[in-house]
Amino acid sequence: MTAIAHTSIAGAAKNRVQLPSSGPGDKARQTSVSFDIPDLDQHLNGGTWTNALHEVRCSLARDFACAAGFALGLAAQFGKQDARRIFWVIDPAASIDSGLPFPDGLSEYGIDPKAMVFVRPITLQDALWSADQAAKCSDLSAVIFQVKGNPKPFDMTATRRLMLRARESGVLVCVLRQSGAEEASAAATRWHVEIMPSGPDPDFEHGPGQTRHVQTLERNRHGRTGQWTLSWNPENRAFEDGTAKTQTTHRVRRIHASAHRPDSPVEVGQVVDFECAS
Repeated sequence: MTAIAHTSIAGAAKNRVQLPSSGPGDKARQTSVSFDIPDLDQHLNGGTWTNALHEVRCSLARDFACAAGFALGLAAQFGKQDARRIFWVIDPAASIDSGLPFPDGLSEYGIDPKAMVFVRPITLQDALWSADQAAKCSDLSAVIFQVKGNPKPFDMTATRRLMLRARESGVLVCVLRQSGAEEASAAATRWHVEIMPSGPDPDFEHGPGQTRHVQTLERNRHGRTGQWTLSWNPENRAFEDGTAKTQTTHRVRRIHASAHRPDSPVEVGQVVDFECAS
């Protein structure tokens, strides 16, 4: 699975604003980061909460790579900037239809592959426990919990726990729902992702241009819902409006010729396999 979308860490810091706490249980004020897309930021009431639970889902398995890229983009831009490690927990049912992010893809979009920690439990209960424990760790930048479908154990109570963990630790927590239907949760936002034809490449007439996604904001606790076409700009490492009239022209970073490639793949971070460790 190729990493498709990540976001700018440098650009995110200057767009942070403080939002008031949503309740007496919050230990810190909520922090928000904007997309720098006016209409989208307006719907989000200025930006996306960072120390909160968000959900990214796709209805079809073919769109999972796109959804995973968008989730990684949120983690890269909205995660804690003083803690670069990202914790990725995989539901065992989800790993059958998907692989791990491609190391070179992560590096291309500003994420150090060695900063990724993948946890592959043997049961869904173990995966839920791992995500819950990781969300309490303030030393992490973000936690991604990949789950397939709509399993009963991952209910409203489980999402509320993750939301509370995120508020207390200041860590962004993202549920990456693979081939899942829309359902109620405690997430601050829920995004539905679909792939769409890429934009034109001015330097490669018959080849694909930048990847584009249709992002539907299905749930937003602090503003309105809506739908946008977004693309990823690898040069400034930021999301941008993917419509043809407003999209910025930028070159596609193509794969190097085989003679100029390294002789071995880039290493990824630690992979924790419960089955092998037990």
